[in-house]
Amino acid sequence: MKNNSIKYSYIFSFFLLMGLTSCDEMLDVDLPSNELSSATIYASDPTAEAAVNGIYNSINVSTYYSSLHYVLGQTSDELIPKTQLVNVYTSNEMIDTDGTTSSMWTEFYKTVYNANNVIEGISASKTLSAAKSKNWIGEAKFLRAYCYFYMTNIWGEVPLVLTTNVDKSALAPKNTQAEIYNQIVLDLTDAVADLPVNYTSYNSLRIRATKWAAEALLARVNLYLGKWSEASTYASDVISQTGTYKMVTGLTATNSPFIADNTEAIWQIPYFNTTYTYEGAALFSTAGTYMLRKGNTMFETDDARKTNWTISVIASDGTTFLAPRKYKNAYVASPVERSTALRLAELYLIRAEARVKLNQITGAQEDINVIRNRALLPSTTLTDPTQLSALIAAERERELFAEFGHRWFDLKRTGTIDQVLGATAGKIWSSTDSLFPIPESAIRSNPFLTQNSGY
Repeated sequence: MKNNSIKYSYIFSFFLLMGLTSCDEMLDVDLPSNELSSATIYASDPTAEAAVNGIYNSINVSTYYSSLHYVLGQTSDELIPKTQLVNVYTSNEMIDTDGTTSSMWTEFYKTVYNANNVIEGISASKTLSAAKSKNWIGEAKFLRAYCYFYMTNIWGEVPLVLTTNVDKSALAPKNTQAEIYNQIVLDLTDAVADLPVNYTSYNSLRIRATKWAAEALLARVNLYLGKWSEASTYASDVISQTGTYKMVTGLTATNSPFIADNTEAIWQIPYFNTTYTYEGAALFSTAGTYMLRKGNTMFETDDARKTNWTISVIASDGTTFLAPRKYKNAYVASPVERSTALRLAELYLIRAEARVKLNQITGAQEDINVIRNRALLPSTTLTDPTQLSALIAAERERELFAEFGHRWFDLKRTGTIDQVLGATAGKIWSSTDSLFPIPESAIRSNPFLTQNSGY
């Protein structure tokens, strides 16, 4: 068991780098007798697929369906607690020992580690199905890219870990954002080539990565990088798959883009083997834990998103506020919902913004009107690029509120964060607050990690 002990020590050291704490004696603990070796796991298709499923299982944690919504919603100008009490997120006064953001860091890197393990194990195997192996490695690269997209947009420069070899990763310094984005694009480009084009291998469940999920994320990444032509092209590729993807219209509780396997869903995250979501059952429940800062002023008159995706709640001071209520299922069997990480509406918004930058005004109008008309709002006739861009930004805010930190990232990537949050009530804003602090536990474990400015 000596070799397994060493292997286990390496795995432990890796997670120590990522901010986990444990007792020193764990370094010398042998693997349990029922622990499968890497060679065994990647010797047969069923066990290899179980390892791939393990990557998805590692995202069944609070970061992906909770923290990305409510933490980033509060650090932006989007959400405030119903209690109206100031906290470190609403005031942008986070500290490096904050438990929630430290858990986010750890959980992202756990997923990255699992993805790296699958890529290495399948690549080294001589006995697996070649076709399935391509798909599985594509899924692992998609999920690794997904994690690094969030990490670099939350923390900025972070260690780019592409191996399970702790000798190479335990003391890894930060990589530049350019290096991280280059790897994201490389992983997603590989994934596009290797992933399936439909969900048939997944029993038609939209819970695993496809070529179109990779292209959807590439559209977003290129938008963030200011590569307008590439963003538009990737968005168009997904939008053109009309046999698979269509906008959900006639919004109701049982007809929404958050229902399991609906036509707008590109990739959804299942968890707990249940029919409800944490978003609907607890995070954005009928009790209204979090409220929209802008309330009614965020929406135009008769906007169907206000009618169907918000509820009125009474705050602690007796005033009435709007609260997010996109997910409806609260521990009951219907509607069956899933946390929806990628959906078609975002692709129309991406292409609309990119088309304005490319001076394709008519196309941008058509795209934004898909979003507006679904919300029962009139089509825009704006032709001035500045005015049209402002409308698209407003539609992004109305369409994607309380979802996966979109508002926080939009303020950052458009360079408006200092202006907007500097004027937001309750904020103690400094430009360095646009990056979260690197967890103190991670820095303590790795002397080559440096803290972000301002912390």
